[in-house]
Amino acid sequence: MPRLTLRQKLWIPLAMAWIGLLAVTVFNAFQARSLQLAERRQDLSNLAEAAHSLIVDSMKLGEQGKLTPEQARKQAIERVGALRYGSDGYVTLTDAQSNIVMHPINASLNGKNMSSFRDAKGGDLYGEIARAGASSSGNGYLEYWWPRPGAKEASPKLGYVMRYKPASWDIIVGTYMDDIQEAFMSALMKSIGLLAGLGLLMSWVAALVVRSIQRSVGGEPDVAAQVAGRIAAGDLSTRVTLRPGDDQSVMAAIAHMRDRLAETVGKIQIAAGSIDAAAREISAGNTDLSSRTEEQAASLEQTASSMEELTSTVRQNADNAREASELASQASNVAAQGGQVVNQVVDKMRGITASSRKIGDIIGVIDGIAFQTNILALNAAVEAARAGEQGRGFAVVAGEVRSLAQRSASAAREIKDLIGESVGQVETGSALVEQAGATIEEVVQAVHRVTTIMGEIATASSEQTRGLEEVNRAVSQMDDVTQQNAALVEEAAAAAGSLEDQAQQLQRAVAIFRLEQAPVATALPAHAARLSWEPQGA
Repeated sequence: MPRLTLRQKLWIPLAMAWIGLLAVTVFNAFQARSLQLAERRQDLSNLAEAAHSLIVDSMKLGEQGKLTPEQARKQAIERVGALRYGSDGYVTLTDAQSNIVMHPINASLNGKNMSSFRDAKGGDLYGEIARAGASSSGNGYLEYWWPRPGAKEASPKLGYVMRYKPASWDIIVGTYMDDIQEAFMSALMKSIGLLAGLGLLMSWVAALVVRSIQRSVGGEPDVAAQVAGRIAAGDLSTRVTLRPGDDQSVMAAIAHMRDRLAETVGKIQIAAGSIDAAAREISAGNTDLSSRTEEQAASLEQTASSMEELTSTVRQNADNAREASELASQASNVAAQGGQVVNQVVDKMRGITASSRKIGDIIGVIDGIAFQTNILALNAAVEAARAGEQGRGFAVVAGEVRSLAQRSASAAREIKDLIGESVGQVETGSALVEQAGATIEEVVQAVHRVTTIMGEIATASSEQTRGLEEVNRAVSQMDDVTQQNAALVEEAAAAAGSLEDQAQQLQRAVAIFRLEQAPVATALPAHAARLSWEPQGA
């Protein structure tokens, strides 16, 4: 199969678009025709049903006795014969034997048997009508040829048959189809004309696009791919042919790329030799620097070891001072807790003293109540004596109450005396506890001063330790930096060796490119753009 050119590949989608648009146009035209036919079929069905309803209504009048059967039959025929639709549509009635019951246009056909009639195309029209009416559904569509009113030539017509079974009448309605065909052809021609205009516009735009793409590529894509492949393989001596004045196309860009690559590779070959020599010198210098750095690292390592021993001793002293400070702080906390407990005891003793005094006051109230009860009992006894024999029982009760009041007063005085002694002892205990609290407070202050002094000692030791640790870290950092420098010098030496190897590899890598003294870009006639090269060694 021959390979297609770029122009052919670009024109193929346009041709496919032409075919697709034409197919869509024709399909839409036939679809519109089908929709019109379906609409006509539905109209015929509706009209036949309307005629059938008129016949049914008229026949019912006869069945109900409002009309005689002959009058009902005549009315039904007249009502159906008066039906019209469109400019030339009418309804015809026939019976099952193909006799015309009523023809509204040609009355001479009424009562005539049409079983032997054939239409303009030889079709058995009335036989098909009878068969459609006699079918199980009692209706059906048919196509035939019949002249328009006042015309001699027959035109295609679509008919619909519906049978009125009680009278075996076939209701026939039809519509001429030539207007649908004319509308179909008119719409098809308009669509094709519009498609032709649109296609010409698309073709003109496609021609501009094809021309622009060809100018952008500068030749066939296969040729450009071959040129790029040879350049990618390292053949920078490949000659790229261009059209006259072509400096913006892909082919021109490939030619420019070949020239720049050839120039760059030549410079890389020169630079690779210089890098190789410089890498050898760097490697020798790094080797000497590495040995001196290792000697310095050994001296710093000894200094760092001595500083670590001194730092360890000072750190131990600081830890001891910190531990003593913590013990003193704990003693201070214990003494402070003891002082808090003594203060709580003092508060409790004060509360007990206050409660004892309140109890004394309550006992005083009880003593007063007993005294008043005694007086009331005495008054009751006097009143009972005055009452004589009738107050004797009350006098006995008053005596008992007086006796209880005296005993309550005596017990209250005893409790009051005991509470007084307890209050005195509690006050004495409170004074002693307050003295103990003051003593513990002095102990707490003394321990706090000791804690402060030990804290200062611990702080000074810690600062001394941090200072030594900073010195030790500085020495360690110097040692680490020196070790790192030594490692970096070794890495630099290794890198220099690697650079030397890579420079040699670079020289070998660029050696695969084939160069020429000057890039060549020749001009071809405008009708051709192809790859040309000279044979390179066997």
